[in-house]
Amino acid sequence: MSASKSLQFKKAQEYKPGDVLVPHEFIQERIKELGIVIARKYKGKKLLIVGILKGAFKVIADLTPELYQQGLTDLEISFITMKSYLTGTRVEYEPKIVQDMDINPDKRYVLLLDDVLDTGKSIQLVHKLIKGKGAISVESLVLLDKPERRTVDYKANYVGFTIPNVWVQGYGMDTVEVGRAEPNIIVGPFIPPLL
Repeated sequence: MSASKSLQFKKAQEYKPGDVLVPHEFIQERIKELGIVIARKYKGKKLLIVGILKGAFKVIADLTPELYQQGLTDLEISFITMKSYLTGTRVEYEPKIVQDMDINPDKRYVLLLDDVLDTGKSIQLVHKLIKGKGAISVESLVLLDKPERRTVDYKANYVGFTIPNVWVQGYGMDTVEVGRAEPNIIVGPFIPPLL
């Protein structure tokens, strides 16, 4: 059974900060599953992976070796940095590109990677930007999808887990830059005690 199908979620209000939402072993299993599907789709094509930073760095770090093992040895990686949260857990402004990618996507097959598909504004902005730069195709993979939060019409091509509307951190995601190194995806905001 797929990792995404074997994980059962409670209602959002039943979680408290610090609860494990997605254990690390489920994340790893799901990334392997997605790697197999994506490698089949892009076999024989030079794939450009564009990670939306900072949250997606762990997804990229774990997915790209999986793609390589599946035979996608000719892929390139670039990053684009977005901001929409100034502080805390509330969206403070419309998403902005802080740093653009350094590889031209013209005439390329592009796979966007993001940590969470929330309102959809950030990934939709990047998708349009890359398509406007001449990419042959642009698809997207998100580790987590929160459809309840969507404010724009955007659907990812590949989804790790569809989760309830809770704040998440860990596995590359943060609360005011804290929690990115947590190997599990946990409910936030959670600031671990200092040792």
